[in-house]
Amino acid sequence: MVNKKYTLLAVLLLTLGVASYAQTSSFAWDWKDSSVVPENSIGQYQEFLQNKNPFPTKPRNAWEISAAPGLSTITGDSKLGLGIAGSITARKALGNVVSYRIGWFGAATYGKGSTGGKDFKNYSHNLSAEIVASLNTFSNYRGDPTSNIYVFAGVGYTLSGTQVKNAAGKYYYTYPEAKYTIAKLDHQRLFTTFSFGLGYAYKINKNFNLGIEERFLSPVQKVNYVTGQDLGTGTKNFFYATYIKLNYNLMRK
Repeated sequence: MVNKKYTLLAVLLLTLGVASYAQTSSFAWDWKDSSVVPENSIGQYQEFLQNKNPFPTKPRNAWEISAAPGLSTITGDSKLGLGIAGSITARKALGNVVSYRIGWFGAATYGKGSTGGKDFKNYSHNLSAEIVASLNTFSNYRGDPTSNIYVFAGVGYTLSGTQVKNAAGKYYYTYPEAKYTIAKLDHQRLFTTFSFGLGYAYKINKNFNLGIEERFLSPVQKVNYVTGQDLGTGTKNFFYATYIKLNYNLMRK
């Protein structure tokens, strides 16, 4: 199942690469467009047009909202299985390199028990605040690049519910020991998590860009009940997800 995930990921990367070669840099912001110039940079903008300043102004920063489907998996006392994932995020730039984003990330993940373990289904919801650092936008004066390679890290809360299959083939909710839980909400458990990962985005036009992102989610403490079983190995559970993201940049005012 995991091999299928990475095969599909390779196909998606190839598709994204083909799409990027089909684009041109004409979608970068137009340095002559005064509508994207911040009010406090009008002086520099006028000087640049008159050849009195060698550098164009930076455009206004816009909010970027994203929606993304994806594939998920969980490590633990079980064989890795695949699931479906999704996310909705909002990002705002703080400068050329650093931005922040907040978002919801959800997943329904399935796995098969290892020796002595049981098959499981996990449903999780994560809310995180993250810092994003672009790796190829260090120059203040290169215009608006058509691609963005970035890394990110953040903290948040994850609400997780797990079912395991019994001998009769029916699923039931279970949490062996359920340590390091902030709160218990019906059949779900809430715990704190770290998030980190990397991604790539390519600009399609002025408003839209398409990207791929690999995201890792780690409980702050040693949570090992997400797969519905603890075989005494002390294995910490980690969430992984690969997303194909459609990002929309709100029009600059």
